[in-house]
Amino acid sequence: MSSTTDKLIQKHASLFKKATEHKFTNELCSGTLKDRSLYIYLTQDLLFFETSLRLICKTTSLAPTTHALITLAKKIGFFSNDENSYFHDCLELLAPSLTEAERAKFDHKAIPAVDTFLKLIEDLTKDNSVTWASLITDLWISEEAYWTWARDTPRAPGLHWKYQKWIDLHDGEHFQTWCEFLKAEVDKFSVEEVEGIFVKVLQLEVDFFDSCYNA
Repeated sequence: MSSTTDKLIQKHASLFKKATEHKFTNELCSGTLKDRSLYIYLTQDLLFFETSLRLICKTTSLAPTTHALITLAKKIGFFSNDENSYFHDCLELLAPSLTEAERAKFDHKAIPAVDTFLKLIEDLTKDNSVTWASLITDLWISEEAYWTWARDTPRAPGLHWKYQKWIDLHDGEHFQTWCEFLKAEVDKFSVEEVEGIFVKVLQLEVDFFDSCYNA
């Protein structure tokens, strides 16, 4: 019998494909993504990262088991160190690809599609009626989409670290273990309980890539 997560991905296969086979990630993995596009994406994802970190803290506080609590808490530490360092190192490297005026449009400012995503994250963080099922599904599908493109997209050899490290942060045994944990938590619920948040977050992931690629 298919699990809840498998059923969701199968039912919304077209949307999942858009999120995991996007021009942005395809070009990132081939090493052809323009520095300007990567810079814009990282400024926006840094805003998302900082906002989402608050939501992950809330999700962790509501963990129903000790195993879930410890797993989530450990991941917060990883995000705060490895991923945070990449943002700042890479943005410094890529900054010359835009003029100062262009950078001012994106630094610390959300473009419309990203702002919509941030508002959802903020609402989930502040709304005390949001269930663990919704919170863990939001986290799972965001991470599952990234693991899928990072794992499955063909990579050019000898990629520059600005591309390779971002891929590595979302692939490998560490990320597989993380996604499998999240998947198992979501599978404790029915499709009906989590489908709404699944579709909403996955569509916002697609919009995020679209807006950064085309900015």
